[in-house]
Amino acid sequence: MYRVLIVDDEKMIRMGMKNAIDWKKLGVDDVFTAASGNEALKILKEEGPEIMVTDIQMTEMTGLELIKAARESVPELRVIVLTGFDNFEYARESLRLQVQDFFLKPIDEDDLFNAIEKQIKELKEQENKEQNQARVWRSQGSVVQMRLEQCMRNLVHTKADKEMQLYILQKDFQFDIKQKMSLILLEQGMYTEQQNDGKFRAMTVKNVCMSMVDSQNRGITFVDDDGTIAIVCFEKDDDDSVLEQIEELSDVLKDEFEYKPKITVGSVVQGFENLAISYNDARYLLEHEKKNIQDIIQTMGAQNKKKIFWEIYAELRNIMISNIGTPDYVLKAFNTFTKATESYNLSPSAVRRCCFEIASTLIFSYMEVSCEVEEGKLDALSKSLSSAGKEEACEITRMFIEQLIENDEEDVHYTISNARHYIDEHLAEDISVSSIAESLYITPNYFSRLFKRITGEGCNEYIVRKRIEKAKSLLETTSIKTGKIAMMVGYRDTNYFSLAFKKHTGKSPTKYREEMQNT
Repeated sequence: MYRVLIVDDEKMIRMGMKNAIDWKKLGVDDVFTAASGNEALKILKEEGPEIMVTDIQMTEMTGLELIKAARESVPELRVIVLTGFDNFEYARESLRLQVQDFFLKPIDEDDLFNAIEKQIKELKEQENKEQNQARVWRSQGSVVQMRLEQCMRNLVHTKADKEMQLYILQKDFQFDIKQKMSLILLEQGMYTEQQNDGKFRAMTVKNVCMSMVDSQNRGITFVDDDGTIAIVCFEKDDDDSVLEQIEELSDVLKDEFEYKPKITVGSVVQGFENLAISYNDARYLLEHEKKNIQDIIQTMGAQNKKKIFWEIYAELRNIMISNIGTPDYVLKAFNTFTKATESYNLSPSAVRRCCFEIASTLIFSYMEVSCEVEEGKLDALSKSLSSAGKEEACEITRMFIEQLIENDEEDVHYTISNARHYIDEHLAEDISVSSIAESLYITPNYFSRLFKRITGEGCNEYIVRKRIEKAKSLLETTSIKTGKIAMMVGYRDTNYFSLAFKKHTGKSPTKYREEMQNT
């Protein structure tokens, strides 16, 4: 994430710029404001923003003077200049100071957004270039690699000045020393066998690890003081989780050496300064869990957390399936799933898999019980999810479910309308929920839930009510015998008809006719 500093001596302008931009969308974590050049220099020193947006005409210190002073302490600072004066000298001086962009006030918020986005893109390109150069530098020289590995051993065994090791990692190897990471250890059984090629085998295993981890900037492979291969795995929000990386590595090692090593995973820590904690966790598991049948062993807390999430996920998915005819329940369960992915820090790839599984399960459930679904919807969803982050994957899937429900709701109202018409037309027959559902080509359970949700009463209750209403009308307006009316509204037993009628009206059919026709 990046940081931006906005400098302007007019509060309305600087706060307007701060509030007008969707900084999160740009990937900006912190936005600082300063009312003067001196205040800006203090923020530059303490907070280290990468981008500065500044006015030129300010009291106390001009924007050009600020840029000159800032360049002396932060030469890599990227600067965007704003001015209310169309002055050629300002533009020329800005170019001399290597300003990245120059705008006349007032600046449109879209233009400012695009200008900052451009600077962030160039910052990312520069960072990637530096990281690539660092990786090339490492791969080109064994001396450099040996220096890095010694630095890692010093950190995990806490036998040298920690601050110096962190400085080397940041300045010489271009690592983000504050990123999240965890350390894994490979059981020595596969690469320290008592045979002539033991050292060569160990080197080959290590090279495989480096090609899968180090070369892709996913971590650092080294050998600890005990000769055990250790890998620092970086946790990245837009990448697979450490566990998924390890599973992939484990499969490759098994294919390559026909031996699946036991791998222990230390706890996730924040920054290289805490790497020894993760190493000690992994070392403890390696020494005390050798009889464990699992190939990949995590700390108990991590195992329990993973188990709890998958139990919650299974329960929520079942809720969505069992309430397929009740959209509110389906969406509520999915929203709970979304919160769970954050609470349990699920990796983006795991979130994508869960989302696709939920969507595919729901779409097949809808196809089974209610209606046809537009062809190709799952393929389109799969493509949309393929490169989505966690939040984006959940949002895409939520929209998919809402659209599925919306389309189904249109069919639902059409279905219920047809059901009512069918009931009115077949009151004299022996109709039931099953026969109505069959006529509509849907399952009885699904139809029963839909009817209750849309109409507010059960289908059987509706049928009885419509039969009694028709019977009341016939009793009021005709002289047809009660037994015949019973047959006309679907009752084959006159006594049962009389009981049902009295239950709903409080009177027998005969009594009801007498009262209504004598009024």
